[in-house]
Amino acid sequence: MSKCLSNSLPNRAWYAAFIVTLLLVLSSISSGFLAWIAKEDAQAINVAGSMRMATYRLNFLLASDSVSLDTLMLNELGSNALSNETDNTKKRILANHLIKDMKRRHAFLNQYQDKYKNKNTDIDYQLSSINTQWHQQLEPLLLNLDSPQFYQHSLTYLKKVDTLVSELQYRNEARQAYQQQLQLFILFITILIMWFGLRELRRNVLIPVKNLVNAKKKFRSGALGTRIDIEGYSEFRELGNSFNAMADTIQTNHNHLEHEIATKTAHLTQANQVLTLLYDFSKRLAKNQISISELNSLIVKFSEIIPELELTLCIQSDTVNNDKDAISLHSRELKELCSTTTCEQCLIKNNQHTKSFPIHHNKTQYGDLRVRPKNLGISRRLASKDIPVIHHNQDACETNQIPLIEEPVIYTPDDIKMADLVIANNNDAIHALANFIATAMYLLQQRQQEHQIILLEERATIARELHDSLAQSLSYLKIQVSILEKQLINHHCTSPEFDNLTTSITKIKDGLTSAYQHLRDLLVTFRLSLNDDSFDEALHNSAEEFSEKGGFNIHVINQVISLNLSATEQVNIIQITREALSNICRHADATQVNISFKYVPNSNDTILRISDNGAGISHDFDQTHHHGIMIMQQRAQSLGGTFKIAENVPNGTMVEVRFSPEFFNESSS
Repeated sequence: MSKCLSNSLPNRAWYAAFIVTLLLVLSSISSGFLAWIAKEDAQAINVAGSMRMATYRLNFLLASDSVSLDTLMLNELGSNALSNETDNTKKRILANHLIKDMKRRHAFLNQYQDKYKNKNTDIDYQLSSINTQWHQQLEPLLLNLDSPQFYQHSLTYLKKVDTLVSELQYRNEARQAYQQQLQLFILFITILIMWFGLRELRRNVLIPVKNLVNAKKKFRSGALGTRIDIEGYSEFRELGNSFNAMADTIQTNHNHLEHEIATKTAHLTQANQVLTLLYDFSKRLAKNQISISELNSLIVKFSEIIPELELTLCIQSDTVNNDKDAISLHSRELKELCSTTTCEQCLIKNNQHTKSFPIHHNKTQYGDLRVRPKNLGISRRLASKDIPVIHHNQDACETNQIPLIEEPVIYTPDDIKMADLVIANNNDAIHALANFIATAMYLLQQRQQEHQIILLEERATIARELHDSLAQSLSYLKIQVSILEKQLINHHCTSPEFDNLTTSITKIKDGLTSAYQHLRDLLVTFRLSLNDDSFDEALHNSAEEFSEKGGFNIHVINQVISLNLSATEQVNIIQITREALSNICRHADATQVNISFKYVPNSNDTILRISDNGAGISHDFDQTHHHGIMIMQQRAQSLGGTFKIAENVPNGTMVEVRFSPEFFNESSS
């Protein structure tokens, strides 16, 4: 407390004012005291000096004649009444008068010297000597009118009086010197205090104020990191601390606002980049149908815009019995094929920090967009874009699988909070991406349906035209051949030519019957329809149809999502399957048929296999004339794929068609 008060500006000011006032008071008191002491010094010096004049007058009195005595009488007594007296009488009268005057002077000096303030050994001794000589020598000689002796002794007396006057004068001068020295000392102390006060004022007031003004100018110019360290009075230190606290608050708020502005700017920039990305893709979507490569590119570019997130797009079938392989697109440009079992065990899907956004349009579900923070990554062993498609089905080779291994990492609450905040801040952009993908898938489905409708309508028109023209012509020819056959039988001709003719007519009749049957099958094929998005249903219906016709068991495995196939691809797959089943039904004599349609691991291809355990096919068969093989081969070529027919192990025949759907191509037209 005392330290604080001693370094306080008001306290220091009060201290300085008190000291200066005290010095002024002391100066006034000392000056007054010295003046009071020395106020009788001048009178004492005058009285002592007048004693010499009195001595001179006494000597003059004793040496005066009658005329001189009269003049003295007149001057001293003011009258000449004693003019008739003798000279000695006159001298005695004047001597008594002057003795009284001398005693009065001696009495004043004794009274003056007896005061406490005038005590001085030398002066006391000198005055005592003068009094003694006066009373013991001069006064008796004066009363006896002994002029010679009085004169001789008066000389010694006068010397003592001169010495006394000198002593009194020296003492008075000393007193005046003391007063002057005291005034000079007080003046020096006052000047010293003023000098220290100005120095203290400069060091503890002017410099701190100057530092505050300079700090204020720097702060106003934008140097928000400006701080001051004031060494001065406590008030200025508190003012400096207040300035620093104010500067800290302003800088904190300014930095917070800058951070908010940067965050908002980054968020708006990201939003603009997302909108630009979606707009560019929407323009491409208006011209071309979506493909797997474009979806993959969209996911990768979206992740580049928001690098804090890792995205996985899972495209799944919306059928009730969902046994189709799912396609997973990762933001690391990695494509995966996942079976139902693998999907349910997926660490990305089951991770507590993964948030799923459904990809749906109206009531149609196309899959999920799964988002997770990159700082809470699932695995450090995810593959990159150097590995194309990873298949997690049981049929895939073990060496081609890259398992997702969740590393045991303990995340701090701050990491989890930051991760949740990243997803929350980009929630709108993620929803926009999910809605855009859903719209793209819906448009893809709509285009497929429109293409199917156009294709089926065209095929139905062809079927009607065939039915109205070729079918009727075949029916007419069949009727004419039957009439011709009856006419020949009615003639009962036995010639060899007649037998040959009958044989030819029978062959023509069989050929017409076969052609008519093929035409009916072709009409059934042309009239085949795919209601809505029911490729899987159409495949199973065709299998059941020929299973009933051929009397064999059939097993169908379809793991390809119908959205991955265009309308033309769906129709061609169905037609190839029906053609192969028709051949099995007519020629194979099989009891078990297997149909599988799957994705090919580590590629963008799909493969259709139709196998039976029937009679098989000879090695020297002609593909151009037997069992509709040419038709199936042409359809496989139209798909941009390959067609292969071979023996099935241990017996039977296997038809294999391998092609890459347009959905998996780099660009889709």
